[in-house]
Amino acid sequence: MPTALELYEKLKPKLGEEEARALLEFVEASVERRAATKEDLLRTETALKGDLLRTETALKEDLRRSEAALREEIHRLDQDFREEIGRLDQKIDATKADLIKWTFGFWIGNVALLSGIMFALIRAFSGK
Repeated sequence: MPTALELYEKLKPKLGEEEARALLEFVEASVERRAATKEDLLRTETALKGDLLRTETALKEDLRRSEAALREEIHRLDQDFREEIGRLDQKIDATKADLIKWTFGFWIGNVALLSGIMFALIRAFSGK
């Protein structure tokens, strides 16, 4: 890449001394205006750090809210499951009671039937 002096020497015969110098001064001034200074970089870095910190804080807050919502949902589901288990326990207890009633009725019926058969056989063999 040519230096400013080399470029001036090449442009001077074609443009003239005054025009070549003016062109180079314009280019250097433009480059200086557009070039980032250390202060510009520090300002940009500070701004980026601030943005990053705000983003990090916002993400942490979103995470806390999501965690709280999940805890609430888990608590609600736990309560729902406990209620459903309580209803199932009641149904099981009711079914047990029905089974005990039917079993008791079955055995009473069997005892009555067998007693009747025994009395009939005793009468038949006793001759009365």
